[in-house]
Amino acid sequence: MAHCDQFKVLANDQISPPHGSVPTTTIPLTFFDYLYVLGAGEDVIFYYEFPYPTHHFMETILPCLKQSLSLTLKHFFTFVSTLVIPPKPNKPYIRYVADSESSVPFTVVESTVDFNHIVADYQQDINKNLESFLVPKKTCRNFLEDENGTRYVFPLLAIQVTIMPNSGFCVVVNLHHLAADGTAFKHFMKSWSSVCKRLLNISPNSKVEDRNDYSSPIFNDGAMVQSPNEIELSFLNQVWKRAPEFFKMLNGSWSGSSEATLGNTANVKATFKLSQVQVDKLKHWISHKYYECSAATNNGSEEKASTVRLSTFIVTSSLIWVCWVKSEDNTKKEDEEHSYFFSADCRGRYEFVSIPSTYFGNFTAPVYVTLKRKQLIEENGIVEAAKIIGNKLNDLDKNGVMKEAEKWISNFADKIVSRSGILIAGSPKNNLNEIDFGVGRPKKCEFLGFYGGEGFSLFDCKDKNVGGLNLLWHLKGPK
Repeated sequence: MAHCDQFKVLANDQISPPHGSVPTTTIPLTFFDYLYVLGAGEDVIFYYEFPYPTHHFMETILPCLKQSLSLTLKHFFTFVSTLVIPPKPNKPYIRYVADSESSVPFTVVESTVDFNHIVADYQQDINKNLESFLVPKKTCRNFLEDENGTRYVFPLLAIQVTIMPNSGFCVVVNLHHLAADGTAFKHFMKSWSSVCKRLLNISPNSKVEDRNDYSSPIFNDGAMVQSPNEIELSFLNQVWKRAPEFFKMLNGSWSGSSEATLGNTANVKATFKLSQVQVDKLKHWISHKYYECSAATNNGSEEKASTVRLSTFIVTSSLIWVCWVKSEDNTKKEDEEHSYFFSADCRGRYEFVSIPSTYFGNFTAPVYVTLKRKQLIEENGIVEAAKIIGNKLNDLDKNGVMKEAEKWISNFADKIVSRSGILIAGSPKNNLNEIDFGVGRPKKCEFLGFYGGEGFSLFDCKDKNVGGLNLLWHLKGPK
């Protein structure tokens, strides 16, 4: 574990929207949100080069970070809200109370950690790499007792800034997945960073213009995202059924950060870069192999060879899936099934054409595909993986994402918790490497927080001239 003397807390602040800017508001959850009600915190880390001493950061960058966050939270107030889980049969909801003590914990820390080591791509032990101390701590959950029973109240966001003098700093955003999916989170981060960048570029005595540099988010009003009653009831029943076990696991206290879960999750990470040239070569190779297999299967016919779907996500996922399975214990049975989980964005799909693109919340459907281990480790394993992932996406486009909705929660729990599948987080389309607070684009972005402790996360490559992706591999290391 890391040594605490390598860190010194400089400030523990609470950031709220400007006084009187947001009225008391209750936001009902959708069936997309119910997937994450019983989830813990996930951390997204942005590393920035900053070759200046701590006092310079505290005097210049930090005030703008805090002021811009306050202005941004006026529009993205759900992050200052709490998740309320009332007793059955009442539904969970998000609640913001105007001008109360609702705020986002904002911690500032100075560290002697080697910045260049932390952002390096080579294999590292997460605990020894001090990431359990880089992540913020949210306020512990509250239990509110009344005549109707016990209500559980969870915070949704916490932020920590860690300064590594004369080398860099990192901004770590810990969020409850219930608050936002990847697209919504990107919307928030781009808005916050753009306001901060603007504040850095104005003179100290200038009047601050209170505006959102990006389109304002639109929240669920109870009627915007509709679901069949039987699906919503099924999701609620599964939440209520699993809630006692979840609260027992939390054992009376919850920091909401990866620190609380690192001991039971992955402790080894490594980053692999896949350039756009390599992605294109992989597409060409899979297409060629698919053509050969199709022609052989159809006695030389080229009819099916042209139907293969090869996006960057598909070929990258296929490579990840095969490499993951080959890295596993080779004593496993060849006919054992292995699943690959990912999320499909529902924005713009024909089932939800009336939902605006700026809808803020969770609007992704969990998707999984399954192959036998033998199919994945054989010579054409990547081709088989690409084919089944591509066919699944084609099926979603044609038949929609809702036909398997009742099984979303159970499938996830059965496959991920049982370790018969892996999870991919992030997307090449999120462009989180564009988040610039006024000091330049991130040196690196990382994601911490996998159910079961193992998985991959995808980030766009910082170097746009090279293109491609950064693949962050979290693996459960030896105890």
